[in-house]
Amino acid sequence: MRRYRTIILLLFVFVGSVVAEQDLDELMKKGAVNVSIRERSEGVLIQQSTAVEQARATAQSRSEYGLEFRPRVSDDDVGAALRIYLPSRWNRSKLREQLARVAEEERLRVAALEWNELLTVYRGFCDFRMLNKQLEMYAKELNELEPYLEEADIHVKLNLLAVVDRTKLYSLYLELVNNHEKIKTDLLELKQDLHFLVGPAANLNVMAETAIIEMPSRTEFDVLLRHALNNRADFKIYDARIRSSSAAEAVARAEDGFRLKYIQPDFGIDYGDDETSYGISASFVLPWGTRNPDIAVYQQQQALSYSLMELRRKRIAERLRVLLSTADAYYTQSIERENRIKPLLLKLNQDLQVMRTGRLEELRDVMLVRERMLDVSLQTTRTIRTKERIAIDLADELGTLGE
Repeated sequence: MRRYRTIILLLFVFVGSVVAEQDLDELMKKGAVNVSIRERSEGVLIQQSTAVEQARATAQSRSEYGLEFRPRVSDDDVGAALRIYLPSRWNRSKLREQLARVAEEERLRVAALEWNELLTVYRGFCDFRMLNKQLEMYAKELNELEPYLEEADIHVKLNLLAVVDRTKLYSLYLELVNNHEKIKTDLLELKQDLHFLVGPAANLNVMAETAIIEMPSRTEFDVLLRHALNNRADFKIYDARIRSSSAAEAVARAEDGFRLKYIQPDFGIDYGDDETSYGISASFVLPWGTRNPDIAVYQQQQALSYSLMELRRKRIAERLRVLLSTADAYYTQSIERENRIKPLLLKLNQDLQVMRTGRLEELRDVMLVRERMLDVSLQTTRTIRTKERIAIDLADELGTLGE
């Protein structure tokens, strides 16, 4: 019979793990990145399943019969008793329900950990795309300048260009090289961090194309808040804890009331009277004054979980309002910036074509203009990165990657 109980309980844990995968599949709808996070979290999942199995074994051991040998020796007599402890009258279905709730809470906790790690990767890919783009910009500027440096060397030898003018060109080139190398170093460090998270064999360039979260569609705030509360694993943990404590309370209540606690057969020899005696005694728990103290503990745990759940709900609502307001303000600012800068860039590009006379003395002026345009382009990549991160922050609050 015990073996069948074990199989049933393991089935609960197995069904819980299947549900967990289904929920995570709904929660994480982006391909390779999510698979990598899931695979690297298997060790955590195994540890949690082991913890649940240990809890099951501990709870099940409470139902076993117990034997205790109780010898007695004195100057007048000697005796022995065998106390047989009987199992408590707890409800097995309630115990299984409690264990299932514990498994669900652990599963939600692991899902929350995976979710946080997934968003860390998504935020990392925002920087990854920005740095790659900036690296291309610096490389383009360096390629643009290198032929002029070779030409400047020739002109200096022919006394057609002053050394000071060549020095200015080299100084500008050196600044571009330094910035280019700094971006390469930052990108190398970021790649290392991303490989730690998604695995050393991951193709980061391919992942970067899919690890993008779109801004949520415009809708009423109450709808977004309900969406967040229904999807966030870290919020649903509180509900799982409440139901777990409720199931534990039901188990504790089942142990109240009248029941037989143990039976004790006795055997004794009295030296003074030279008599042998036999007896049997029993211990009963009466239905009054025997309230299980664990009931109050579980009730307090439920009250605490309700309070924490409400506090978390308020914080989610507050953060969601702030992020939505920030997103509106930033997108408005971004549009205004683009409307202001785009015509200037077009005009500068036209002027640069006119300034390309081929005279090296004028090249530094051309490069200074290109440097200012490069600064604008670099700021544009940072603007895009910020917009992407705002979308991720909102996804974080909503508990979903969106469509």
